[in-house]
Amino acid sequence: MNEQSVMTALALERKRYTALTEVMELTEELSQAFQRQDQVSVQMFLRMRQEPVNQLREYQALERKQQAELSEADAQSLRELLSGKGMGQTPQAQSLARLAGQNRALLERVIRADRQISVKLGGKKSFYTQQKRTP
Repeated sequence: MNEQSVMTALALERKRYTALTEVMELTEELSQAFQRQDQVSVQMFLRMRQEPVNQLREYQALERKQQAELSEADAQSLRELLSGKGMGQTPQAQSLARLAGQNRALLERVIRADRQISVKLGGKKSFYTQQKRTP
């Protein structure tokens, strides 16, 4: 895989980190507003979270597009770096693998926090509760 592909993916992962950090911060604010029973703030933070979530979707689409433009071997190498199954041969590829790992860990934190809030807000109608019932 050429260095330009790695640098493009690294720039995208940096943007993803920024958006994930914003989602995490807003999710924490949302949780605090819910604990205070401040419905106006809860609604505000729910709306505010949507923008970085949309950015994350856009970054995911750009990642898929980048992989589609690469040879199958290069796309596989990139997927391995992004999924934690590979470390890369160059310092830039290693940085990409590390940042992708940090992003996966941050995403897991966001999902856990979101699950807690969703179950509290929605109860049995929560997205996460409904997922458990689906076979």
